Amino acid sequence: MTDTSESRLFSFLREQVAQRTKTSADQIRMDMSLSDLGLQSIDAVLVCGEVEDRFDVEVDPAEIFQHDTLGDFARSIADRMAA
Repeated sequence: MTDTSESRLFSFLREQVAQRTKTSADQIRMDMSLSDLGLQSIDAVLVCGEVEDRFDVEVDPAEIFQHDTLGDFARSIADRMAA
């Protein structure tokens, strides 16, 4: 996965999380915890569905909460896409 693709993925995730948490996308950083942002389980399902549709990769919604930060989650997806 290129830096550009990973950057695109993170930007997409940031927008999705912003929509669902009513947080400004500009305030969401790679090092932020998704639970601290207020992402709920139903939001995780919706975000993962959007990621699957956009990037053609399977993502288990529970996986979001297995990562400490949005950046860790994004890297996990990026690694899977590169494999």
